[in-house]
Formats: sequence, structure tokens, C-alpha cells
Amino acid sequence: MSRQISTFNCKTNSVNPATFPISSWEELDEKIALASEVHRLKIWQNSTVRVAFFASLCQKLQQTKSSLKAIYMAESSLNEDRFEREFQRMIRQIKAYSKEGLTLQDEGIKEVLVDRTLEKRWIPLGPAAVFGASNFPLAYGTLGGDTIGALATGCPVIVKGHPLHAGTSTFLADIALSLLDELKLARGIFSHVLDDGFEIGQRLIQDSRINVGAFTGSLSGGTTLFQLAQDRKSPIPFFAEMGSLNPVIIGKKTSNTESFVQHLATAITEDAGQFCTKPGLILIPTEDRNVFEESLTHHLQRANPFPMLHPSIYEKYNDRLAEIEKSHCLRRFEHEKKWYADPAISLISAEEFMDSKVLHQEVFGPFACLVSYDNVAEIQQIFSCIGGQLTTSIIDFHSEAKTLADFVQNFSGRIIFNGVPTGVVVERGMHHGGPFPSTTDVRFSSVGEASLKRFIRPICIQTH
Repeated sequence: MSRQISTFNCKTNSVNPATFPISSWEELDEKIALASEVHRLKIWQNSTVRVAFFASLCQKLQQTKSSLKAIYMAESSLNEDRFEREFQRMIRQIKAYSKEGLTLQDEGIKEVLVDRTLEKRWIPLGPAAVFGASNFPLAYGTLGGDTIGALATGCPVIVKGHPLHAGTSTFLADIALSLLDELKLARGIFSHVLDDGFEIGQRLIQDSRINVGAFTGSLSGGTTLFQLAQDRKSPIPFFAEMGSLNPVIIGKKTSNTESFVQHLATAITEDAGQFCTKPGLILIPTEDRNVFEESLTHHLQRANPFPMLHPSIYEKYNDRLAEIEKSHCLRRFEHEKKWYADPAISLISAEEFMDSKVLHQEVFGPFACLVSYDNVAEIQQIFSCIGGQLTTSIIDFHSEAKTLADFVQNFSGRIIFNGVPTGVVVERGMHHGGPFPSTTDVRFSSVGEASLKRFIRPICIQTH
């Protein structure tokens, strides 16, 4: 009997009853071979077929929504409201990306010159490896943005489901596979594998038949897979979204401080801070630090507690807090419930922050580092220490706002004025990416219609 994966419910403090088999190397090889054949025969590049599949997929997901919700909530420990928001985002992505795939297929440039005709258009890269995220089982999961984006461009996809929500991943995969059977389409269009370690994922990205990869997760996981993709005999595009500190820069004598701090506290603590856009670094004018700390403390003490996704993530969060506490004062707002994360803050000076590498990387959970600054030059020095970010928020800067924005755009994928960075929307104008270490390729987004361009390449047809 093959090894099995079990999942955990942090709300009930119990292992879920269902188990799921870990994929063998033979299964993986067979699924890659099927995907390679689908690409070679251009089976999935028929736009009519794709449109029918995506329309039926949305219907199937709506029909099975209640069953999916039960599995999702048991495995992720996320609540019903979060499920609903994430489910609607998954449906929105399928519909929007299906249309965008058709647009890109028809998009092209044709030029008639004196001695030749040039025609440039987009073509799919080929079999794609997608790695599901731990914190978004639907929106970044098995049928999430990476998978649907690749499928919408005509690429067959092999998904490595995340082991922390193996049941949700398997349920969604079964829906897609049953739909392929109903529509009499090749199973190699979509495949799904599971592993409780790293071997299957490493073998997947190193296989010469895989032509592109996408990942959402940790810096260590993303950089490892990226390096494997580049070390191949024929390197391939690999987009990893790896998290961010998402700095929030507070201007001097900020108006409506109390209202904004309340929104900020929610952004730090909601769903236990397990968002890639959680604000983890807050830059405060030195003269306002005490007032700001007092206000944020007030709201964090009253914030609703949330369980973390899994005991292993809870333990990693607490290990990071312990590491920070060795060299910095740490304030925790404790909860008594098992596996529920304690919000925490550390308040230090700009100089202390710049000297502390332990604070330069994301803490996955409801922690924020409050850094006091004296001038814009110190802010610029801080950004030079932390590198690329998914987002930067600028609050109530006035005369220096444009100068500051011009500077931080060199480090940021999205700049927010007078708002918090959480709440990524699936729209054409959204960009969810950024300079390293937030992602491996600053040119691309993992959200919105532009995300499809990760899975295509231009080709020029020249005729004489």
C-alpha cells in the first residue's frame, strides 16, 4: 500500500479521517508523458474546446460547492466567510482568464514590408508545473490562478497539490478530471499529484518535458525550485511568488490615525496574518511612535483570534518570534486557544532595524515590526536593506509623497496610497508581483489577466 497523507483541523485539534495516497514516480512520469503528448498534438489549443471546458467547470464547482466547503474548512481551519470570498475569486478567475486566453490567441501584429510579411503572435509554452499554495486552497490552489492561467493559454498543466489541504486539492482535481471524461477530452490536459515532501516536486520541475513552472509559497521553497529550473540542461521560465514585508510608511502628523490604525490591525491579524500582502513592516515618524504604538496595541488586544492553517505553520511562527525575541523587545497579545496565533509587535529604531537581518524577511503570521524614522533618507536606507516587495503603502505624506513614491517604486510591485495592502482583486489593472525577493521575475503578475503572459511566448512568422 502506498504512503498516505492526512490533514489536520486546528479548530477541533484533531486529524481529519480521510487519507490520500502519495503519488509514485511512475505515476508522475505517466502524467508528464500525457501532458507532453497533448502539447505535441495541440489538442488543448482549440479555443472552442477550452471555452466549453471552463464554462462547464464553473457549473460543476457551483454544484459541488457545499461539499467543497466542508472539506476546505476542516483542512484549512479558515471560516465560512473566507471560503465564500475565496470561492467567488476562483470562479471570477476562471471566467476572466478564459476570456483573456481567447484575446491573447487572437492578438497579433501583421506588417507587410517591401520584400516580406511579418506576423507576430503568442503561442503556449507547453506542459506547465504548478505548485499549490498553503494559504489559499482555492484562489492559489489546484484550480486557482496559476492553473487556470496556464490552461487558458493552451498549456496542459500538472498540479502538485499542497499536502496541508490534500483533500481540497484532490476534490478539485477530481472535478476537473471527471469533466475531461464527460467532454471526451484527453486526461493529459490536466493532472494532479501529491507528496508530503519535496521529491515529487523536484522531479517534476527537473523533467525535460516540463516547459514552464509557477509557485506560491516561501522564499526558501521558491528559490530552490527556481534554481532547479535554471540548472536544467534547457532552463525554463519559473515564476515564484515568495512573500513580502509589504512596508507601510506613515507620514508625520497623520490625520484620522485611529481609523487607519484599526484597519491596519485588521490587516495584520485577519486569518492569523497568513496573507502574502500582510503589512509586516510599519515605518512611523519618531515623534509619533508612542501615540501610534498605543493605538495599535489597543486594537491588537481586541482583535479576533484566528487559528493558523496547520500546527507546523503555528510552530514555525512561534519559532520566528522566539528568534526575534533573542535580540529585540517583543510584545505578544496572547490567546489561550490551541493553534491560535498570538499577534505580536516589535518596536525599534531605523538603525536597529537595518542592523537586524532577522527582521528583513517575512514573518508568516500576525506579526508586525514597527520602525521609527527621522527623515526620508532613513526610509530609503531601510528599503535598500530589505529589497523587493509585493506592495508598499504610503499614508498621509504630503510635500514629499511624490519623491518617496518615485523612490519606492524601484522596490515595489504595487504602491497603495492611504490604504492597507490586503485585498488583492482579480482585475486587469492589478499587479501582484515585485522585485526579488518578493518574486523571481519582476516583469510578471500572479493575479489578473496579465498573469497569463507567464505561460506564453511570442513567435514571428516571416513570409517572402
